[in-house]
Amino acid sequence: MNSSDYKALSIKEFSKAAENYETDSAGIYKMCRKDYPDILEELEKEEFNDLLDCGCGTGPMISLLHEKYPEKNYTGIDLTPKMIETAKAKGIEGANFVLGDCEDLPFEENSFDAVICSMSFHHYPEPQKFFSSVYRVLRPEGRLILRDMTMNKTARWLANKLEMPLVNAVGKGDVKVYGREDIEKLCRDSGLRLESFEQRRGLRLHAVIRKPSQKAKRIDLGDVQETALIPLAIKSSESLSKEPRFYDAKAVEIVRELDFDTKKYDKYFSHEGVVARSILFDNEAKAIIRRHPDAVFVNIGSGFDDRFSRVDNGSIKWYNVDLPDSIALREKVFDKQERVYNIAADLTEKDWAKNIPADGTTVLIAEGLLMYFTEAQVAELLCSIREHFHKGYLLAELMHPMAVKNEKHHDTLRSTNAHFRWGIKDGREAEKLCDGWKLLKEVSFFEEMKKYSLIGKIGNKLMADKMDRLAVYRFKK
Repeated sequence: MNSSDYKALSIKEFSKAAENYETDSAGIYKMCRKDYPDILEELEKEEFNDLLDCGCGTGPMISLLHEKYPEKNYTGIDLTPKMIETAKAKGIEGANFVLGDCEDLPFEENSFDAVICSMSFHHYPEPQKFFSSVYRVLRPEGRLILRDMTMNKTARWLANKLEMPLVNAVGKGDVKVYGREDIEKLCRDSGLRLESFEQRRGLRLHAVIRKPSQKAKRIDLGDVQETALIPLAIKSSESLSKEPRFYDAKAVEIVRELDFDTKKYDKYFSHEGVVARSILFDNEAKAIIRRHPDAVFVNIGSGFDDRFSRVDNGSIKWYNVDLPDSIALREKVFDKQERVYNIAADLTEKDWAKNIPADGTTVLIAEGLLMYFTEAQVAELLCSIREHFHKGYLLAELMHPMAVKNEKHHDTLRSTNAHFRWGIKDGREAEKLCDGWKLLKEVSFFEEMKKYSLIGKIGNKLMADKMDRLAVYRFKK
């Protein structure tokens, strides 16, 4: 069938359903109503004023949203005349219902803060036109919240090759069931950005898709500095998930602002590892702050990390140290914060800490850093810390030599040109690199990962001693 044939079937199907669309007997409204809590949850995360409902039917979603936010402006569009007639008859204040085609939205550019589409998308014969049209009518940083059917790859193939022809034969205008890879391609080809994609209850696709800011900044980093994009992408993705294990608002903001593809940096094992280490490092930093409320924190190889905002007690001082190009980019995307200072320096140089206070208790954080140094460079860094600062702690991520040896199999590092250089089996090995250091404890990331998945539980039983871990050291001159 061609595009016109599919649309004709949809109009025929929904013309019959219009009269009892919002009754349980129709079945359709009951199904759409289940989407409302998830859509509302997304909308509550950000302010919006003008919302477009694509494939609005008789306007049930707008009715529900109007009850929650009566002051907002709503527009509904649908291909079926009887649906629009019924929607208009409701007389919803601040709502406008338009007869039209979602593949060619009849609205001005930059008209809406949010577009929602619930259980309508699988009827669109030319989905790329819909995505491109949404891009045009969304304002910069506006969102498309997409809800539809989805299945695993095999089930989708069967549905699209066997079920769809059958439902078309009985007069329904269903076109296709979509998976993540389909949505990713539609986003790329339209200029939109896929922020999150989930398969939720009821085989429901839940995707949040954003129109990037027209002021997006290009990234130009060196090989090792590029690895800072891995935790950034993962923290943003985790923060936007349905039940985030921690929330990093700045990561979400930066990913929206910078012009880069997050997909290659956000793979399952790296994702779980970054989430685990973020939680472990945050908890350890908070524990130290409780004992030393006026400590000075030095985040070496800081990248785009915003741990300060998550652990600040109102009195600590925080220094971010990284190479000049990384600090320059950091200062473009971070606003100035009280008690936070940026230091552009090469950690392999002995005087890198010269502008950081040395008195009192200093807490250094080396997260996702030391594995990119040689053993000699790690030794020099430890000695430079001990020589400059009077006393304190180091929270360091340590890697096992096996992971260094097998770096080509690392799910995200292989997308960069960086290389692992250093790993140790036991944190006590680092004590021998420089005098004045004492290992207090080591915690495998699997200790955190086991709380969330069967893979984490199995890994903790079988591979805990081979996983990256948090090591806590104490030092003094």
